[in-house]
Amino acid sequence: MHWPDERMAAHWAELVRNWKSPEITEVVAAYRTVGVICRTGITDDPWNALLARIHESMAMCELSSAFENLPDKPVIKIPVIYDGPDLNHVAQVLGLSESAVVQAHTRQSYRVYAVGFLPGFPYAGYLPQILSGLPRRSRPRVRVPAGSVAIVGRQTGIYPCQSPGGWHLLGRTEMTICDLHCGFFRFRPGDRIQFVASEGGVIPKNLDSET
Repeated sequence: MHWPDERMAAHWAELVRNWKSPEITEVVAAYRTVGVICRTGITDDPWNALLARIHESMAMCELSSAFENLPDKPVIKIPVIYDGPDLNHVAQVLGLSESAVVQAHTRQSYRVYAVGFLPGFPYAGYLPQILSGLPRRSRPRVRVPAGSVAIVGRQTGIYPCQSPGGWHLLGRTEMTICDLHCGFFRFRPGDRIQFVASEGGVIPKNLDSET
């Protein structure tokens, strides 16, 4: 299902999740689209009833301003150590000081528009104009540490586990983003997050040697 904007998609996805329908196994929102995944073997009557409910809810939401006054979710605060290996490079490219980059990144909250690439990786946005427009690194890193906080284009995200990656690393959080062993995922589309500058450990400075 397609929606005019990301916020409407996220809110409609939450609405459908709250139905607790036995025919629906999962609801996945990604930017302006929502996928409703159903169990197999649904007979005609329940299936037709579910389709009718979906189309009716979408029509009502599109015709009314049903989402305009919906309250936002609480903001999830994420402590970040801003000592990333790309912080200085980002500051130079954007014509800012490192502290100005940190201030701009922490000044506002972001909405999680999709979760993917890696299990639990939040695609959040949108960055303020002053930080927007950076392309991916020309040479992605082979190993990006778990918890790395990064930006590219208009988006910001967090690497939940060590992996290759081509985003620009500003810092790192010690917050657990996901745990596959116990099925824990910190974020879902529609959540709001805000980064908070924190003091603590040091980001390795030799990551570029692994590119």
